[in-house]
Amino acid sequence: MSVMRIATFILSIFIVGMVEMMVAGIMNLMSNDLHVSEAIIGQLVTLYAITFAIAGPILVKLTNRFSPRPVLLWALLVFIAGNVIIAVAPNFTVLVFGRIISSAAAALIVVKILALTALLTAPQHRGKMIGIVYSGFSGANVLGVPIGTIIGDLVGWRYTFIFIVIISVLVGILMYFYVPHPQYQTVSTEAGTQKRESSYSKVLRPAEVIKFLGITFLLLVANSVTFIYINPLMLSSGHDLSFVSITLLINGVAGVIGTSMGGFLSDRLTSKRWLIIATSLFITMMLILNLFLPGTGLLLMVIFIWNIMQWSTNPAVQSGIIEHVEGDTSQVMSWNMSSLNAGIGIGGIVGGLVVSKIDVLATTYFSAAIALLALILIISLKQVEKYHRA
Repeated sequence: MSVMRIATFILSIFIVGMVEMMVAGIMNLMSNDLHVSEAIIGQLVTLYAITFAIAGPILVKLTNRFSPRPVLLWALLVFIAGNVIIAVAPNFTVLVFGRIISSAAAALIVVKILALTALLTAPQHRGKMIGIVYSGFSGANVLGVPIGTIIGDLVGWRYTFIFIVIISVLVGILMYFYVPHPQYQTVSTEAGTQKRESSYSKVLRPAEVIKFLGITFLLLVANSVTFIYINPLMLSSGHDLSFVSITLLINGVAGVIGTSMGGFLSDRLTSKRWLIIATSLFITMMLILNLFLPGTGLLLMVIFIWNIMQWSTNPAVQSGIIEHVEGDTSQVMSWNMSSLNAGIGIGGIVGGLVVSKIDVLATTYFSAAIALLALILIISLKQVEKYHRA
């Protein structure tokens, strides 16, 4: 994993994350231009998550026998085509078509990049490296979305997606030079050491993998129940929109720190131990958040810790899953990304019901309760000897 290869992988994740979250920054511009409500435009985020969740495992299965570089380059070409369609869409229907194409391609790009990261990194550094590469996604929230929003305000929202296309072309050039051609890998068996195709994959402990997928799903449901409704939560407590913007910036910074930290600490402590710590702190932050809502400094500190802990869990889960898979991990990685996106979607629905039927302040307690279920699953995980693959 050279510096340029790491940069290529981070930038690949960055553009995918930027496209997913960009709608939030230019929602009003798209609404006015396409003559549909902001509520309808907001559903593009849900559409992206659902397409991502469904398409990921299917496309990985269909492309597993091919070398990763051509797969990634073709996926990026489709991703670019989808964003070009969005940029020139004459109406909302065409835009939805472009959104589906780009999100399906994005699912394949993310999974293949993360699987390659695991394949090309020494076992004792996998968690850290996955966290570093995955930080491209949180970095998209800190840099990508604000930059895209500024472009949209200055010259129109369509130019935001043209900007994404230009960055994607740059990523394609980097992929061509820095994505390797691993056709075979060495596998240790009872009969000795032999070579197998890079598409070889075997889940060693299916029950443990299912637990990890459940943990991802529950933690993302728990986080989304509150985070998706952070705007009304802050406004109901006397804060203004500028404070909400600061809160979102804090989330982005915490995301970059959390993704890197989660992978590093998974290597040092094992995935199970770090997940127990991170989830316990996440639950604590959810339980005390409402107490600090009227304030500013302490409130931002609670939000900062909450988001660091939440963002640190996914690299830890990915690192843990790898310990239960022999060979190519892309298929299992795709299941995890599907669980993540499904969790975001379900969390939005649950949060909406809580806000409409109970009160926005109740979202934090529902988040804590759902995260407690995840903690129970985490505690039930088997402790695998570090860097040993049975």
